Amino acid sequence: MTTLHLRGPADVLAVLPYQLGYHPRDSVVVVSLHGRRMGLVQRLDLPPHEHVPEAVAAMTGPLAADGPESALLVGYEEGEGASVPMLDALDDACDEMGLPVVDRLVVRDGRWFALDCTIEGCCPAAGTPLPPDHEVPAVADFVGMEVAPLAGREELVASLQPGAHPLLTRAVQACAQEWLEAVTDGHDHDHDQTDLEQQRARALAVWAEVLREDDAAPAVTALPPADLALAACSLVDVHLRDALVAWLCPGTLELDLVDPRLWEQLRDALPVRGWGRGEPGTAQVTAQRRVEARLVSLCGILPDEWAVAALTVLANLTWWRGDGALTRVALDRALAADPGYRLAALLERMVDLAIRPDRASA
Repeated sequence: MTTLHLRGPADVLAVLPYQLGYHPRDSVVVVSLHGRRMGLVQRLDLPPHEHVPEAVAAMTGPLAADGPESALLVGYEEGEGASVPMLDALDDACDEMGLPVVDRLVVRDGRWFALDCTIEGCCPAAGTPLPPDHEVPAVADFVGMEVAPLAGREELVASLQPGAHPLLTRAVQACAQEWLEAVTDGHDHDHDQTDLEQQRARALAVWAEVLREDDAAPAVTALPPADLALAACSLVDVHLRDALVAWLCPGTLELDLVDPRLWEQLRDALPVRGWGRGEPGTAQVTAQRRVEARLVSLCGILPDEWAVAALTVLANLTWWRGDGALTRVALDRALAADPGYRLAALLERMVDLAIRPDRASA
C-alpha cells in the first residue's frame, strides 16, 4: 500500500496515472482505501451495457479481498455519461457489501466532475480542470522514485513486446538456439553437482548485471546477446527461477524450499538487495523500480519462446510491489506464448483473487 499526502479529489486524479503506470482512457478505476493509504488499484475498460454485471463482479471480488475501509470510484470517458452506468452499478455493489464509497469522480476532456457533490457552488457544472502535475505535492514523491506514466496502456503492452531492437532480438534468438541444440545433443545432460553449480554460477554472473540498480549500470540492451540468451535460458532451471523470485520478492517463497547451496550462490553473485520487511522508503522503491525497468528491458528483447519465464519473474516482482497493471500485461504475454506455464497461471489466479504475497525479510 502507498501512503500519500493528498489534499482532495484533484490530487487523487493526478496521482492515479502514476499508480497505474499510464494515463487511463475509457476506463473505470476502483481504489481501495485503508485510512490514508491507497491499497489495491483496479482498472477495467468500460464494458458494453449488457456486460456491466460481469464487470462489476470482476472488480468487487478483489476489492472485498483487499479488505479496505472505503473505496473511491473513478470513470474515465470520452463521451459524456459513458462511465456512469458502471459507476452506478459499482456504487450499488459497494453498498451491498457495506463498503462506504468516499467519492465518485468522472474525468473527461481534461476536467473532472464529482457525481455526488450536493454542496451548492462547490463543483462547477462544467467540471474542474485537472491540476498540472507540478502543482500536486504527492506527484513529487513519484518523480523522486523515477516514475513517469506512459501515454496509455498500449505503450505499457508495447514495452514488453519485442520489436524495438530487432537485430538484438534475432541475435539473442540465435544464441538461445545454440544453447538448446547443445542440450538436445546431450552436452548438458547428466552433469554432476559441481557442473550444475558452475552452470548456475555463469548464469548468476549474468543476472548480476541484469539486476543492477546503480547509476553506472550499463543498459540491458548493451549487454552481449549471448549473455542475454543465457539469462533467459537459465530459467529453464526452475530451481534457479524460483530462487530468483525469492531473492527479488521476500516472503513469496519459503527459503527452506530453496537449495541451500543455490541460495548461497545467489548471495555471493547478486547485488545486495536493499529491500525487505515492511513498507519501503523512497530509496527502496527507487531501487525496486530500477530493477523492474531492467527486467522490462530484458523481456522486451526476448522472443516469445524464451520470454515466458522472464516475464513470470517480472510479474512476481510487480505483483509483490503492488503494480497490478504491469503484472497483468506481463502475464498476458507469458500465457499467450505458453498457456500451460504453471507459475504464470498460478500467479494469474492470485491476481484475479487479489491475493498479495506478504512482505518479509529474507
